[in-house]
Amino acid sequence: MKAPRATELLREEYGYDGSIDLVKRRLRELRPSPVRPAQRTGYRPGQVLQLDWAEMPTRPRLAGRERRVYALIASLPYSGAQTAFFSLEMTLESFLEGHVRAFEWLGGVPRECVYDNLRSVVARREREQVVWNRRFLHLRGHYGFHASACTPATPREKGSVEAAVRYLKTGFWPARRFADLRELDDRYDDWRDQHCNVRVHASGRFPVAERLAEERQALRPLPPAGFDWSGHRSTRVPVDGYLRHGRCFYRAPERLVHERVELCFDRDQVWIVHRGQEIARYERSYEQGVWLPPPIIRPEPPAVPPPLVLPRLTVAPPELADYAELCA
Repeated sequence: MKAPRATELLREEYGYDGSIDLVKRRLRELRPSPVRPAQRTGYRPGQVLQLDWAEMPTRPRLAGRERRVYALIASLPYSGAQTAFFSLEMTLESFLEGHVRAFEWLGGVPRECVYDNLRSVVARREREQVVWNRRFLHLRGHYGFHASACTPATPREKGSVEAAVRYLKTGFWPARRFADLRELDDRYDDWRDQHCNVRVHASGRFPVAERLAEERQALRPLPPAGFDWSGHRSTRVPVDGYLRHGRCFYRAPERLVHERVELCFDRDQVWIVHRGQEIARYERSYEQGVWLPPPIIRPEPPAVPPPLVLPRLTVAPPELADYAELCA
C-alpha cells in the first residue's frame, strides 16, 4: 500500500489530521530495505573466469560506414587481469571464438566460467533450473569447465568483469584509430600486455602481472584438439555460383553448380567445403553488396571505325572563248 492510500484510510477511520510526509516516513521505517546485502567473495588462482559482452561507447567508421563494435571481455577475479575479443556482431560464433582466444591467451582453462543470462549461454530458465544453449554445451564439454549463470538483474555477482568493462571503455577505447578489426586486435594486445595487465590493482594494491603468473600455473591444460567455433550451413550452389552470406556474395567453382556444399564462416573469413574438402576461401567482407571475386565485366562494343573522308574534287569551268567556238 502506498502512502496516499494509507493517509486516506487513516483520516477516514481514525481521524488522522497530519501530513502525508509523516506517513511516508513511518512506512519507510516499517518496510524492509529493498536492497539485498552483498557478500564479498574471495577467489583462488585459476578458479573463476567471468565473461560478458560490452558495446563500445562510440561508433568508428569501418567498411564504408559507422558501425557498432562489441567486445567479449574475460576477466580473472583473483588477479584482475583481462583480455577481450572484438566483433561487429554479438553472434554465437563470435561468442565461442572469444572463449577459444581467451583460453589460448591464458594457456589453460579455468575451473569455472561465470556469465550473465546471455542467450548464447542460457537458452531458457525453468524456475531455478537453467537450460543451457546446445552449442555452448559443446564448448563446455570440449574444455571441461563448470559454468554458472548469475541471478537475473544482479550484475554484482560478476563484479570483476563489470569493472573490466568500465576500464576497457575509459582506459583503452578513447581516441583509438584503426582501419579494421585485425588492427584493433593488435592495438588492444599491445595495450593489454604493456599497460592493463602490468598495473597495480586499484583496490587490492597488488601487482596484476604477478598474480596472473600464479593463475596460469593453476589452470587446467588445454585439450590436444582445437574447438571449431565457426558457423556453417548447408546450401545449394546456384547457376551463377555465388553464395550469399550476410549482404555479400562468395563464388563457388563452376563444376559445383546445383551441388550441395557447406558454407562456413567466422569473424574474418568465409570458406566453402564440399564433401569434407575445402574448395574456396575468402576474406570476409562487411560492406554491402560485395561480390568476391567480382563478376566478369561485360566487354565494351567494338569501336566504330572513323568515317571515310573522300578527297574533294575541283572542276574548273571552261573559258567563254570555248563556249563561243562551240556555238559557231
